[in-house]
Order: sequence, then C-alpha cells, then structure tokens
Amino acid sequence: MVDDQSRLLLLDTTVLTYLTDPRNPEPEWDEVVRGRTLVLSFVTVGEILHATMSARWSKKRTENVEARPRAYPVIPGTIGVARTYATLRRRFFGQVGENDLWVAACALSQAEPLPLATGDSDFDRIAGEFPLILARPVPTAW
Repeated sequence: MVDDQSRLLLLDTTVLTYLTDPRNPEPEWDEVVRGRTLVLSFVTVGEILHATMSARWSKKRTENVEARPRAYPVIPGTIGVARTYATLRRRFFGQVGENDLWVAACALSQAEPLPLATGDSDFDRIAGEFPLILARPVPTAW
C-alpha cells in the first residue's frame, strides 16, 4: 500500500464514478479528495467489472471503464478484512448491503481505520457503532 496512512482515503464505487466519469461530475467531491492518496477496496473493483459485464457497451467504453480502478492501490480481501466483515455482518445483516459491509470492513481492518468517501447513508449505521470515519462534502449554504 502507501507509506503515509494518514493521507489515505478509501473511495466507494459511487464516489469513484463521480471522480472519473466525465458524464457524471460531482465537483463538490474535489475538496474531499484534495491532497489525499485515493485507494479502492477489492469490492469496488468487482462492482466496476460487474457493471461492464452487465452493460451492452462498446469494447472501447468497457475498456475505458475497466481502466479506472487500475490507477489506484486496492485493499485486497485478507483474513483481517474477512474477520471484520463477519463482525459487521453479524451486527447489520439485512440492514446494510453485503458489498457495503465488505467496503466498511476494508476501511476498519487497517492498522488505523481509513476514512471512507461515500454519499451512501447505509455507512452512517456502521459509523454509529464502529470507528468508521466518513468523508463527505461540506454542505453549502444557500
């Protein structure tokens, strides 16, 4: 992985899409990721690959989308990640999606839990009971 863990930021699949798909820009995420080393979970890579296999896209578009995760370090599935996932699944089974549990497990199983960039409110439940740090844009006042 990367030496300076304090700069790491784990991206969920939706945030990765916001940052890499010019058709779906969400510029408010730029400030969240600025100065951070962005990492992915193995689950996000799987979700991206699943999307390309399920869509009826051109070969060029499929290759472009599948190239996105290659630019980032990936947290692999390890026994530590699996143990953390099992703990989370036991607590949140049926309340939080399986892939979200795996992503949270990737964040929480590190020596210091990694902050997770996500807009998904399912992670709020986990953060309410475990030391999961959520990184989100600061709401703008009207």
